[in-house]
Amino acid sequence: MRKFLAPLVIASALFSALPAAAHEEVPVDGQVTAVSAKTVAIKTKAGQVVTLDVDSNTRVLQAGKRLALKDLKVGQAVKAVGFGDSMTDLIAIDVEIVGKGG
Repeated sequence: MRKFLAPLVIASALFSALPAAAHEEVPVDGQVTAVSAKTVAIKTKAGQVVTLDVDSNTRVLQAGKRLALKDLKVGQAVKAVGFGDSMTDLIAIDVEIVGKGG
């Protein structure tokens, strides 16, 4: 039993660590194109629209002051940090308003 259990425990530990290692912080800078209770869409300077999920842990900031998600408006320039596996699977950690946009 011991010969069977040791490799199983090692394999389980390795596989459980893989998903956590794949997640990373991704900066997304640009202009807000849409805001909802669940997402914020940002158009980057390269023209790509990146949609980040928002949750109760997402912080909206302006000049160091914490704001509510409802204070985030279409057209504002922002610097966001998302956490996830890819540009299509991000949860917003921080969204900092840096300007009005145009």
